[in-house]
Amino acid sequence: MSKRTVFTSITPLPPGISRQTAIDFLHNHRDMIDLNPLVTDRHVISPPPHALPEEHVCTWYSITDKISYLPGNLATGAISYTAAFHDLPMGLQTHCHAPMGVDLREKWTVGGSEPGEAPEPMELGLGAPRTGLYIREDVVITCNVMMASFIKKTIKKAHGTLIEALTAKAARSKDAQLAASHSDRAQATTTHYRQHSQPPQPTEAFQYRDQAPDTTELHYGYPPEVMAPRAMRTPPHAYVPELQ
Repeated sequence: MSKRTVFTSITPLPPGISRQTAIDFLHNHRDMIDLNPLVTDRHVISPPPHALPEEHVCTWYSITDKISYLPGNLATGAISYTAAFHDLPMGLQTHCHAPMGVDLREKWTVGGSEPGEAPEPMELGLGAPRTGLYIREDVVITCNVMMASFIKKTIKKAHGTLIEALTAKAARSKDAQLAASHSDRAQATTTHYRQHSQPPQPTEAFQYRDQAPDTTELHYGYPPEVMAPRAMRTPPHAYVPELQ
């Protein structure tokens, strides 16, 4: 006997997580799949035969979970199922087709307002926070009565794991931004030091010792011996005959 279960979960986001960070995480399908601790394998596949016509544009995955039939993992096994992922501007839609007639539809959206934004109109009876951002998860489960409670419990546990993963990702992103900022400052300081520590370039009025002088410019067009001091015109040690 099948049972249809519908519920909504609201979880506030920590102040350090922006709306875009949360949306980007929801659009990362592999991270979303790995929120389920029972997942042992997942890979992209083509739309299966049971995909609805409107779901052919979705990204499809084959997912394998490890399950326990008896308490204490006395009897374990594996179960494989397919899931469609469809990105939305503010979140994500998924549709899972599992064995034994399990049909699971989920919609994840980021709601609320960031600092400086006008508060959005509140939906009555939802229990959403008046300020800040939150994750809303709308779930529709169609399955055997005996499995409904287990599936609902697993979904709620994955929702709590999502918030922890988002918080960790936001912290890593902030650390990366700080590291990049420090690196840019260090590079700018090094460039400034190099630009202001170069030796002056020689000019027309300044000559290094190892540079040959331009005799024409240094003697203003006259021969060097004319511009030389009078005492140096006669080379030293030259023989000068005595006058008789």
